[in-house]
Amino acid sequence: MKVLISHPGRQNSDQAALALERAGLLAAYWAGVPSRDAQQSWIPRSIRRRFIRYAQVDIADERAKWLPIAVGLRRMGQWSHIPLAAQCLDLLACRAFDKQVAWRLGAAHASAVMASEISALDTFRAAKARGMGTILDAASFHFATQDRVYHTAEPAWMHKKIIRVKEAEIRLADHILTVSELARASYLEAGVESGRVHAVPLGADIELFRPDPELRAIRRGSGKFTFVFAGAMSRRKGVDLLLEAFSRLEQRLPGAAALLLIGPRADAAQLVDQCGYTSVKTLPPVALSELRRVYCQGDCFVLPSRHDSFGMVVAEAMACGLPAIVSDMVGAKNMIEEGVSGWVTPLEDVSALFERMTWCVCNRDAVAQMGPAARAAAERNRWELYRDRLASLIKRLLDTSN
Repeated sequence: MKVLISHPGRQNSDQAALALERAGLLAAYWAGVPSRDAQQSWIPRSIRRRFIRYAQVDIADERAKWLPIAVGLRRMGQWSHIPLAAQCLDLLACRAFDKQVAWRLGAAHASAVMASEISALDTFRAAKARGMGTILDAASFHFATQDRVYHTAEPAWMHKKIIRVKEAEIRLADHILTVSELARASYLEAGVESGRVHAVPLGADIELFRPDPELRAIRRGSGKFTFVFAGAMSRRKGVDLLLEAFSRLEQRLPGAAALLLIGPRADAAQLVDQCGYTSVKTLPPVALSELRRVYCQGDCFVLPSRHDSFGMVVAEAMACGLPAIVSDMVGAKNMIEEGVSGWVTPLEDVSALFERMTWCVCNRDAVAQMGPAARAAAERNRWELYRDRLASLIKRLLDTSN
């Protein structure tokens, strides 16, 4: 028995494909972005260099398929610079990709399909008609939890449509895979049977993201204690909370700290522009190699998200030896041993975040000494272990369904 993995983008689907390929369980990997060089041979090299920057996935060419409709629609949304247009095209991309997979499903020669949320409904319907197993790749919390802790970014009519799709996908899924125990708990709280929901925490590339002694020396001699944030500059990621905590820190300890935010502009970017502190710097999204350099020149990573089902940036920063401060709604909090490799603060508690950041600035040597523990936590969550856990789970689920 083998599994088709489908995903309109990439996220961690490439790691899932690698896991099943190496376990002899992969029927095919169909993605919205290219996974093999052979899929891009018809595109002029100049265009590939500028617009297509995805590393190859180490699977056989014959098991890889690129369905470019999703990435094409999403790029149109990005180029429009109109938020509503981007949201509409992103939803359309997921739904169009789903329909393409459903229409081609027989060609996969699979006994089960693992499909991403919002891109699984038609695929699951077609799979059920063929007697195939259905596994939902749930990258987010259950929608009920998301709606409880934070307002939706999209218009109400679009949100209702998304919820209808997600509800139907959950009903059709034989099994649901979440990326953290925290995300799994959200499904159980919503009434989904525990035997159908399985947590497989994500990992980090600990070979790419690793400490650098030379950059660490630069960091130690730089003067200001530097906090690093990576992700969309959005309220969902808690950027407004982080700015408020940093503002209080500046008032208590003027000039003692710096804050670096890396990532695309979103609904909190204007707050960043208006904060008025020269010690707050921003960078656009950067290549992973550059992101590693930035981490290695920081002192502490911060992610005070209102909801983040895992938060891969946490694992990557910790792999570089940075202790992390996260909210208790970040799934990667399970990586953190309180006061040893980082800290967990209550959701939306700016005062707790401010006090923890202040302690870090006043105890720089103690924070630096936490680096090895942060690295060790990342090593326990490396991609190799994720792949082993996932392959073992999928094999068990397939054997049970026989």
